[in-house]
Amino acid sequence: MTHDLPKMASTNGMPFSETAVSAIGEGLRYRGYAIEELVEYSTFLEVAFLVVHGDLPSHEQMADLQAILTEASILEPDLLTWVEQIPLNAPAIDVLRTAVSLIALADAHDDESHPGAVWDSIQRLLAQLPFLMAARYRLARGLELLESRDDLSYAGNLLWLLTGREPSATAERACDALLILTAEHEFAPSTCAARVVASTRADFHSAVIAGMCAIKGAWHGGPGRQIIDILQAVGRPESAQTIVRAVLEQYERIPGFWHRVYKTSDPRAELLAPFCRKVAEEAGRLRTEDVAMAIESAVWDEQQVLPSLDWPAARLLHYLDLDADLFVPIFVISRMVSWAAHYIEQQQSPQPIRPRGVYAGPPNRPFESLDERG
Repeated sequence: MTHDLPKMASTNGMPFSETAVSAIGEGLRYRGYAIEELVEYSTFLEVAFLVVHGDLPSHEQMADLQAILTEASILEPDLLTWVEQIPLNAPAIDVLRTAVSLIALADAHDDESHPGAVWDSIQRLLAQLPFLMAARYRLARGLELLESRDDLSYAGNLLWLLTGREPSATAERACDALLILTAEHEFAPSTCAARVVASTRADFHSAVIAGMCAIKGAWHGGPGRQIIDILQAVGRPESAQTIVRAVLEQYERIPGFWHRVYKTSDPRAELLAPFCRKVAEEAGRLRTEDVAMAIESAVWDEQQVLPSLDWPAARLLHYLDLDADLFVPIFVISRMVSWAAHYIEQQQSPQPIRPRGVYAGPPNRPFESLDERG
């Protein structure tokens, strides 16, 4: 498909550009597939292939992907040395962003904008970033580094590398569902940032870094830590109504509620909530889930607003014993496949994205010399 010059996005939801990657209008779909079916029947790696290539993979294509991820997961000693030298107070998302820059130095292609080169690069990032994130997380806590396991899925290995515990089937499936649901979401701010960079014919890694810089913002990457804080502050279901009302008297919204696109409910939140509750039950944290349900009822009573994906996602990762500092990096690992797909799609446009602004400054002013200005 040939694209015209993309139009500027605006706060009132005007279209940014055409895309064949996903649609939000009548239910969220990736390349035409409903997310409900993808969550129920697919895996994150199948969805990653679908989002980038446009079709679900065959057995042979899945075997090739698995083999490449296994081969590419071995970290170079220099990368591990760098991880060991990072200050302990550096945010995990900043570590991951710099890691992409380092990986890019050793991942040059003759034509970095070619779809095949982009696919090669995203496979390497999918293979190495979980290891780098886990290495940073475990070394900072004096824990030994682990190797991936052939008997676990991509999501299962992510949990294994971070926690050092074999995930249950429930936890592995819930994490896989989370990765699927965060893999793509049309023209989110990070995707727009990545597409702007892609439109200049910059390399793919530069587009990924742009996306990561955008996703780091609290208005995009999700209020994960604030969600856990409010759950702990409420403490018990009976306190939800009073505390929610008090918070809303000071702030416009409760973290994890409302979405700029969905006017009713976020379908991703609805799909993830049952997984979240199953993991909570397994982890012995159903009381926290009861608090979460009470907060949802209180917010609805006060504002008639439903949760966004962030609300169950933060709880799920919390029940899996992952630090809140890891929430955004895990989001990045899944969303990278979206940036790859949009990077490839943007290469079909003949011009860079160059929106125009509406001037709102002072009118024409005569120049005054320095002496006249006193």
